[in-house]
Amino acid sequence: MINKISVILILILSCIFANEFTFNELPIQEDGRIKPLDTYSRNQLLRFYGKKTIKSDDDQKVLAIDWMKNVFIDTENEISRKIFNIRNPEVAYSLGLDKNDSHKYSFLDIVNGFKENQSLLESLQSKADDQNTLVEEQIIEVYQNVILFDEISHSMFCFLPIIKVENKTLIDYLDISDDNTMVSYSFFMRNIDKFRVLLEDLLETNEQDWNESHVELSSIAMHLQSLTQYHYAQSLKIIPSFENKGNERWLSPWELMDGRPLNEQQKRMLIAYEKLTLGLVDNDVDLVNSQSKKIVSIIESHDDAFNSNLLIKETSFNELNIFLYSLIFYIISFLIIGINWMYTAPFTRKISFGIIIAGFLMHGYGLLLRMIIMQRPPVSTLYESILFVSFILVLFALIFEFIRKDTLGILIAAVGGSLLHFVGFKYAADGDTLGMLVAVLNSNFWLATHVTTITIGYGVSLVAGLMGHIYLLAAFFKPDDNKELKKIFDNMFGLTLMGLFFTMFGTILGGIWADQSWGRFWGWDPKENGALLIVLWHLMMLHLRVSGIVKPLGYAYFLSLVNIVVVLAWFGVNLLNVGLHSYGFTDNVATNLFIFIFIEIFFTTTMYCLVENKKNINQK
Repeated sequence: MINKISVILILILSCIFANEFTFNELPIQEDGRIKPLDTYSRNQLLRFYGKKTIKSDDDQKVLAIDWMKNVFIDTENEISRKIFNIRNPEVAYSLGLDKNDSHKYSFLDIVNGFKENQSLLESLQSKADDQNTLVEEQIIEVYQNVILFDEISHSMFCFLPIIKVENKTLIDYLDISDDNTMVSYSFFMRNIDKFRVLLEDLLETNEQDWNESHVELSSIAMHLQSLTQYHYAQSLKIIPSFENKGNERWLSPWELMDGRPLNEQQKRMLIAYEKLTLGLVDNDVDLVNSQSKKIVSIIESHDDAFNSNLLIKETSFNELNIFLYSLIFYIISFLIIGINWMYTAPFTRKISFGIIIAGFLMHGYGLLLRMIIMQRPPVSTLYESILFVSFILVLFALIFEFIRKDTLGILIAAVGGSLLHFVGFKYAADGDTLGMLVAVLNSNFWLATHVTTITIGYGVSLVAGLMGHIYLLAAFFKPDDNKELKKIFDNMFGLTLMGLFFTMFGTILGGIWADQSWGRFWGWDPKENGALLIVLWHLMMLHLRVSGIVKPLGYAYFLSLVNIVVVLAWFGVNLLNVGLHSYGFTDNVATNLFIFIFIEIFFTTTMYCLVENKKNINQK
């Protein structure tokens, strides 16, 4: 444990003070965002393999960035590596793939499978998307992944030194170094003017009059012609166009290999990437990193808004995996507080409280890093909202623990924080969690006001709901401890007021934002209705209690159900896939959502009935 904590501290310090630019931080544009090559590698490996690391033939762990290096420079071997994870045996059977326990297949395995089943692919391509079965959709996904892998594996092929120039005349004319006469496709494209002169001379000379330089030039031309087959490999957008500052479209190396005129910066970028690729081939780390720094310096000289430090921080954030460690601390805190309940040792509460604060600080630091990297509040995607709501839940639970010192706050923080972390990991497994915003969300002011406020309301409401669960359990196991029950009820009532404040205030701010963006304050959109439903539920709880319609037990029962209301407003409305908020968080969560609702209703109703039944028995 001490060693793990030391590693965490070192990584945290590296996030704060890191300033060395390496190959891992090479910028690449994907889905409109500039990200480090390390993030891109992790996302692609996750997409193909299902994990962010793979195992080598000798059972050693291979990082995603090292796997990507091998894909660039050792394509022939990598296409034979079992990198594609096909869990569904029906998909493997449809492609004629042999069954294996690992469910992993190579590029060659799958390509041969598609070649032998071309009629299957043609039939799928002729169908509309909504007519495909689950197996057919997964087959299409496998096909798309294979195409993407093929593009990535040949994206840097134009930089590999695979063309040998031996004729002294050609070497001198093309200014090729005598030390290394192996050159790349990119070299000829950068020197297209000189090469065009040589080709014109070759075409104008009768074949019977060719000298040695003509013969070799003809061979080189045929080799170059064969390499044009890889022009399709344009998925790696690593070179800016150097035309407009800011939101410019980046280009892949092969896009610059079509004979177009190259500006000076593009030529410098191509030279740098060529040397970098040579360093990868020779395993020269210093050369690779020096060329990486040169590449980023070229981009920075063109675009003042480009910030290479954010790429370094993002790579460090990837290595840190801080939310996993915060989850571990939450779980350890829960286990220790369990020991406290069994043996009632005062020091165990302090230890548990200290550990959960450590996990909470890691949680907060992770959110802060995401804010710095993305330059916006961490509440714009479903994954981010899960992280932020769990942070708010733990925060308010710890505040109550600090005031009450009764271990209930630790319990709520540990359970709520852990559960939401697990949910968040599910969404993190889908790919890049630092994605670009849709246009309507791209407002730091409203993200920092409306979205933050409403998600704080979600978090406080969940704390209130969990406090209701605790009251039901306490009323069952300690029905005569009126002092303890009164304390829990007071907590519930206070949390209801706070939940009402944040959700109502956030809903009003959302209406103002909607008026500015869409020209109307309220439109009965599902997301708007969900937020309003939480407000109405809290208002109903307060009215039921103030009017005396429900007693504390009934209050706890109905307040426990606010968790269902929050989850429906948070996740459920997205299943409708309608309304102006449908740009937001969509995912196939229906099954898990209904399971959660069933468990909540079953647990709370069962506990309520058991407590009422025990009361009736005692009264008799």
